Amino acid sequence: MLERLSRRIANGLKKADPDGPGSADVLTYIIAIKLNWYSGLILTLLFGWVLSDVLSALLAFFSFVVLRKYSGGLHFKSLTVCAVFSAALFASIPLIHLGHDGTLLLTSITALVVLCVAPNNFEDINPSKIDPYLKWISLTIVLTNFVIQSPIIALSFAAQAILLLPLPILKGGERA
Repeated sequence: MLERLSRRIANGLKKADPDGPGSADVLTYIIAIKLNWYSGLILTLLFGWVLSDVLSALLAFFSFVVLRKYSGGLHFKSLTVCAVFSAALFASIPLIHLGHDGTLLLTSITALVVLCVAPNNFEDINPSKIDPYLKWISLTIVLTNFVIQSPIIALSFAAQAILLLPLPILKGGERA
């Protein structure tokens, strides 16, 4: 659904301005990324409201997004499935109660996963000066939870770390 909407918007833009910057494919890609992000955010707000914890759902959303930016990982094939599944995950995370020890243990395990496998399968289309440091940036992000000690952040980071692993059950999606 989001893919079709992205394509429709891109084609409309190219029809209105055929000489405008970017091809329809490039515009579709950029629009799809934006639609996915905003759809995930809006659905997280909605699901968080339904489950009565919007702020915690947003904390899960933003902590996941920050780590994902630097660590990479598996993508769903469908942006719509990604937005709905992710929002349901972020709204559900606050329902899971970890104690202090559980938060520290999960943060430790996540840090080890990130240390071993991040960054995972970044495309080399636009190499950046920070590429050699992505593992260390990702690890630093996870390690901040030893200071914050948030169970929501620990669970969110752990969910992102799972997407870094080369597990057979996760095959079929796209990595980037």
